Amino acid sequence: MKNKNMTYVLGLLVTVVWGLIIYRIYASVNNHDDQVTIINKPVKEHYNDYALKKDTAKLLLNYRDPFSQISRDTVSKIEIKHSVNNIKPLPQPAFNWGFIKYSGYVRNPDSKKLIAIMNINGKNIMLAEGETEGDVKLLKNMKDSIRVSFKNQTKFIIMNAASL
Repeated sequence: MKNKNMTYVLGLLVTVVWGLIIYRIYASVNNHDDQVTIINKPVKEHYNDYALKKDTAKLLLNYRDPFSQISRDTVSKIEIKHSVNNIKPLPQPAFNWGFIKYSGYVRNPDSKKLIAIMNINGKNIMLAEGETEGDVKLLKNMKDSIRVSFKNQTKFIIMNAASL
């Protein structure tokens, strides 16, 4: 008797659940309201990547030419001659400094002096500031470059990229 009553209760519960499911499906399919609701979502504007903007940058071109082969001393002498005499100076023939190559430097641990390692005419030479080898005199060692003097002409020579 106990099992029979429980079967009736469970059968009634199953009928109610399926009735609710069928009612909801029928109500959603046959829901034809005359009012149409329109949902307006704000439309985002796309970023215009192709718009030209006004150029506000200004170039300051008052620096020296980094690719020129003439040193600052020579340029100032030429400008002084040109401004005083108002005559164009004749350009001096370019001197080939290719026989001097700067390979690097070594620091002397005792005296804390920088000693430049240079290659002059294929011969490796080590010079400190103020020392002379032949006609070549080392005027200044600045680690990445050296200033040398040869026959009353001076030039900065940078370190070879191959020796880095």
